[in-house]
Amino acid sequence: MLMYDIHGHMGKTSSGDSNDAKSLIADMDRYGIAKIGISSLSGTVNRIQNDLVYDAHLQYPDRIYPYAFINPKAPDAHDEIDLCLGDRGYKGVKFHAWKHGYYSDNTPQIDDILTHIERYGVHVQTHVGTSPLSTPFAWIRYAKKHPKLRFLFTHMGCREFAYSVIEAVRNVPNIWLETSVIYDVDVLTRVRECVGAKRIVFGTDWPYKSVECEIEKVYHMGFTDEELEYVFHKNAEGLWTIEGGTE
Repeated sequence: MLMYDIHGHMGKTSSGDSNDAKSLIADMDRYGIAKIGISSLSGTVNRIQNDLVYDAHLQYPDRIYPYAFINPKAPDAHDEIDLCLGDRGYKGVKFHAWKHGYYSDNTPQIDDILTHIERYGVHVQTHVGTSPLSTPFAWIRYAKKHPKLRFLFTHMGCREFAYSVIEAVRNVPNIWLETSVIYDVDVLTRVRECVGAKRIVFGTDWPYKSVECEIEKVYHMGFTDEELEYVFHKNAEGLWTIEGGTE
């Protein structure tokens, strides 16, 4: 089964452990993952974080795709979007209110930034589920206000909100859900019914989680072989495709 990982990272973990592109590729080879999209793990400076993932991409351009990690309150946020999505051709944008320290429901800059991103036709990833900064329902509102943007909710809302998120996004067609970190059997088996295989995307949250575990659990979510093709690679390929950009 061809596998693309929609959600990985580069940089130091929260505990201070370092990683690099070579170790990432070694894990991908070990478990048969052909391509991965990555954002930075830590830090608050847009340029430093985005240079880090771009360097990994340049080392393995056909296998590692960079995402722009954007702090919406940073004064260079719009310039960084133009650099990353325009000049460098990153495959998406990542928001992480918990890491960057802002309330996603009380940061008015986000709307203008999302409108700016729309011009480039890439998808938007956001960490949802770590309250109070990253509650998913603010991002559901953003998705409804920006229907032309494709949103990926990493971790489906995490342990705190996964049950409610899979129901809340049922009728929001521009939101996809990523599989990592969720291990609750009820959530993993019900999400297929709530949103369908074409809006569920395989991810590992590398290097935080066991790649083997994240792969194996997908096979227990009740998908048909055809649906597994979408979860493991077709949906990621679609989200990495530029849609409707004007730049």
